[in-house]
Amino acid sequence: MPAAPELHANQTVAWVLIVLLWAGAAATLAWALWKLSRQDHLPIVLFLGGLIACNIEPLGDYVGSIVYANDVPWISYTMMGHRMPAFILVGAASYVTIGGYIAYRYLAEGRSLKQIFMLSAVYVGIPEIIGEMVMYHFHIIKYFGENPTRIYGIPLYSIVQNTTLLPVYGIVIYFAVRYLKGAQLLWLIPFIPAVTIGYIVGVSWPAYQTVTSSSPAWAVWVAAAYVIATSIAITYYLLQISELKRRRGTAAASVRVSAVEPTSA
Repeated sequence: MPAAPELHANQTVAWVLIVLLWAGAAATLAWALWKLSRQDHLPIVLFLGGLIACNIEPLGDYVGSIVYANDVPWISYTMMGHRMPAFILVGAASYVTIGGYIAYRYLAEGRSLKQIFMLSAVYVGIPEIIGEMVMYHFHIIKYFGENPTRIYGIPLYSIVQNTTLLPVYGIVIYFAVRYLKGAQLLWLIPFIPAVTIGYIVGVSWPAYQTVTSSSPAWAVWVAAAYVIATSIAITYYLLQISELKRRRGTAAASVRVSAVEPTSA
């Protein structure tokens, strides 16, 4: 295993990051409680699952060769030999809650694959990638090891893996809402972190293996290509589940009918 570098974070940027992520989590919790008051239990369940998913982060960071600066301010804790900064405690909660909820609604409404792609890759994926690149630039985070696939500090396979995770959340949530009734929906709380770490490690292990070994650069690129292809293929074929395809077909047909209906005088 390559030795993790010692980072020295830009303190101003680190504090901005902490405030933004904790404020975002607080706003997300307020929204989830508001939805709960209107008998929509899903957001608060997703928020709780997201909080647990946040704290699986050390495992993903360990196998993915990610390290944070030891001098990120405020509270911190150590897990699996990694010092985890304050923002990790709530970092994924808003992403899981709001992103997962919107992805679920897209699937339930029969949105097209293009719209799902725009949601995961553009509206959510690009801001998330830019955020990681900013963290890298200000020495808050680093993917270490012999990794030639990095683009401004972020591995190419990680970019694709993170982008394709959102539709997977949406699919899991969709079928949970569809088939789990009443208190059974609480099973989403452990499902969300299990899906998170299972998907991330499940698709990316070839790249993790090569980056943390003495593999040559070409082997890392082959593993990265495999991870990228697997991430896209898994997400695409999960979206081909017959029930989801029927919903997209019904929604598309409804749009076509609305387009040809004569308007009243």
